[in-house]
Amino acid sequence: MKTRVISSLVAAGLVVPALAEDFRDQEVAELRSMVEALKGEVDVLRAQGSDQWLNEQRSEQIRGIVQDVLADADTRASLQGSGATSGYNRGFFVQSADGNWKMKVNGQLQVRWNYNHAPDGDAAVGGGPVSDQYGFHVRRAKLKFSGNVIDPSWTYKTTLVSERNGGNGNTYLEDAWVNKKLDDGWYVKVGQFKAPYLREELVSSGAQLAVERSMINNQFTYGWAQGVELGSKSDDLWGRVWYGDGPNSLNAVGSVSSTAALTARVDYKLAGDWKDWKTLTGRGLKSDSYAFIGAAFEWFNMSEDRANSDVEYGGADATRSYGFTVDATFGGQGWIAYTYFAYANGKNAGGANPDEAEGWGWVAQGGFDVADNAQLFGRYELGDITNFSGLSGGGVAAVGNRNGHDSTLTMGLNYWPSGIKNVKLTADVGYAFSFLNDGGNVPSADYTSSGNGWRGDSNGSDGGQWLLRAQMQLLF
Repeated sequence: MKTRVISSLVAAGLVVPALAEDFRDQEVAELRSMVEALKGEVDVLRAQGSDQWLNEQRSEQIRGIVQDVLADADTRASLQGSGATSGYNRGFFVQSADGNWKMKVNGQLQVRWNYNHAPDGDAAVGGGPVSDQYGFHVRRAKLKFSGNVIDPSWTYKTTLVSERNGGNGNTYLEDAWVNKKLDDGWYVKVGQFKAPYLREELVSSGAQLAVERSMINNQFTYGWAQGVELGSKSDDLWGRVWYGDGPNSLNAVGSVSSTAALTARVDYKLAGDWKDWKTLTGRGLKSDSYAFIGAAFEWFNMSEDRANSDVEYGGADATRSYGFTVDATFGGQGWIAYTYFAYANGKNAGGANPDEAEGWGWVAQGGFDVADNAQLFGRYELGDITNFSGLSGGGVAAVGNRNGHDSTLTMGLNYWPSGIKNVKLTADVGYAFSFLNDGGNVPSADYTSSGNGWRGDSNGSDGGQWLLRAQMQLLF
């Protein structure tokens, strides 16, 4: 019995270690399996953490780029003025949010076709008389920059114009001025601009009734001149005084012009708005009816040592001149009437010129609507120069001792195809009942030398010249 027990214990001692080793191997295998599983989970978590880190890094980079772009935009906006705006309002403009800095761009284009007939070849061209002349030309091509700087009280304007007389493709300046608004409606204006004299000239070429201004305007206008203007504008009264270089001194050099000139003009508004004063077609009005009367005075005196001995103005090649003009305008929705009278007394330079010449002119014109976008108009102009006959020498002045008479009728049609003033088609026909004097002889009526299509008569005709004009105008 004892032997059996011992044998059983020995057998158990041999079996238990074997079983324990198998159990350890199994446990190790299970642990290894668990480690591998945990390792796999760690790898997955690590991979997920890496993607998240990359996404965060990418987000930070994108956020940095956006901030850089916004900072650059802020820098650019600060250069232009915070909240700068742009658009179109009677011109393309860009301005600061507070309105203290502004620039507006406008333009004007007039393309014209003329047909001129002078009976018996009265108008000399080149080497001999030509009865008929016709063709196209660009009468006006302008680019205008205007606005204000510092604050709205400081305004400016510059106008670039394509050369229209010499045909050489050059450009030149018309307007080049700075205006400062003062208290109580006063202002001071310095630079190159139209001297305040004839209203027909002061109204823009884009707001004229006929294809071109009258020949009387050509004779008496001061046009663009350089100087300084002091003015005051109230609800009903507008007064201004100008001192400068003399009539039509466009882009002249002061030391060469050597002319002291003065104009003074007063306008009184009987009815309407001052914006109605800016048109002679009656388009773009602010009022149902309007009425204005005006008067102006002109004077100039040339220096004795001036490079050019005289200036052609008002029917005289003059070294000194004085004159006046009066005008009246009445209109309403669908009609307009305008008339004025001008006078000038010129002291001449001597030689073949008379010591004194007086010129005068009268213009009456009106238009009425025949449709919402169509208007018929008519204009009659009459002018003359005293002391014109009895001159010696050749040229127009000696032909039959003729005077500087102007008696011309013009009739035509305005049509706005878009219904607004930006595009305008105009056609008119004019007939001269009188001999037309040009600006190349003395005294010089200067009726025909401003691109208006009329020609100076040269062989003593009593008249009969006629002119057909058609024009397309674009404003922007």
